Amino acid sequence: MARRAPAAADGRAEEIRLEASGLAAPHPGIPLWRIAALLFGSGACALIYQVAWLREMRLVFGASTPASAAVLAIFMGGLGAGGYLLGRRADRHPRPLALYATLELAVAATAAATPLALVLVRAAYVAVGGSVSLGLGAATVLRLVLAALVLGVPTLLMGGTLPAAARAGAGEHDPRRRRLAVLYGVNTLGAVTGALLATFLLLEILGTRTMLWTACLANALVALAARSLARDVESLPPDDVPEAHAEHGNAPAPFVLVAAAVVGFVFFLLEIVWYRMLGPILGGSSFTFGLVLAIALFGIGVGGAAYAIAGSARHATLAAFAATCAGEALAVAVPYALGDRIALLAALLRPFEAFGFAGLVAGWAVVTSVVVLPPAIVAGYQFPLLIGLLGRGRTDVGRHVGLAYAWNTGGSIVGSLAGGFGLLPLLGAPGTWVAASLVLLALGAVALVLGVRGGARRAAAVP
Repeated sequence: MARRAPAAADGRAEEIRLEASGLAAPHPGIPLWRIAALLFGSGACALIYQVAWLREMRLVFGASTPASAAVLAIFMGGLGAGGYLLGRRADRHPRPLALYATLELAVAATAAATPLALVLVRAAYVAVGGSVSLGLGAATVLRLVLAALVLGVPTLLMGGTLPAAARAGAGEHDPRRRRLAVLYGVNTLGAVTGALLATFLLLEILGTRTMLWTACLANALVALAARSLARDVESLPPDDVPEAHAEHGNAPAPFVLVAAAVVGFVFFLLEIVWYRMLGPILGGSSFTFGLVLAIALFGIGVGGAAYAIAGSARHATLAAFAATCAGEALAVAVPYALGDRIALLAALLRPFEAFGFAGLVAGWAVVTSVVVLPPAIVAGYQFPLLIGLLGRGRTDVGRHVGLAYAWNTGGSIVGSLAGGFGLLPLLGAPGTWVAASLVLLALGAVALVLGVRGGARRAAAVP
């Protein structure tokens, strides 16, 4: 027995080294990649749901901008509310992976019931006469209410899945919360897959409702797989004591949450600008919007993965966040400065049409990537960085993810509505493009000032 002691000690030292680097499994027998695979599947299902719901709602409310904005606002609002309400519960749950499985199964069940709910909503909307009888303002409010009745429960449940998975996959010795970045990035890449499958394949083959129910079945399989994995996971001590909720972040929490809202506002505002500017160049079809969305999500996923790959020993800092704001502002400004050269690039890629629809889409993807991909990558890096500023390791990670998610989606909703109904009509697409860069630069400057002041205070406190 004595001969095994050095080997055991060496093994424990290796475990500590891996844990410190953020590479060890979060729980015995459950590698992080398995939890990430679950999130990839659920992310794909979520975007298939979104595409299906948008198409179904258009049949009820029409294809106008206010109608689409109402549906997107409810979708994003449900995600944010779910993160806020269920994030803290994930921290208190002794088996967060089992909670994740329960939420995913509930999402599948409630999403499967939405076609029936849409039948009832259509009957109610037609009965009151729609926008013709009510006028634009009252009709928009009614659309929001009816969309909330259909989408509120499944989207709220979706919003709780990332905090639960983050709690299940978090490591105690992970100062930058790199595991969270892995899960966030993979979940977003799953969303890219779902958006592409729905837009370019499943809608044509299956139709809207069959596609939706197929996604529900896949989501239920994800839930069952998570339930199976949860049986092998040891219970975690809940963060339910007052000391556990003490803030141990590297930045003032109010600023971090406001920053999460601002970057969400800017990115969704830019999505509207990109769609408006790229539409005439790429043809303005429904495929254009799907392509912009897919490339934006792909960039966000790559950015999350980049954060996970970045140095493991350093804590998240406000200076790093300020650098991302400056980098995103530059990434936004470069295609604006290119101007008509973007249209020339699209013209140069026209010969790809000889390869059929696939060649046409490939040309569109190149043009869209030049404009959308660089800022999307930076935005994907920012979100886990902001959560890293709120705290470290596993402590309160569900609550932090939920709060950041809620503020970010809230800003996204305001950005989409402000862009569609205020800023674009007031400033035009080019002016809004410039304004978005200036907002990012201002946010980065504030972060840098706060970081310098915080560093000075910490230095003064050292005896």
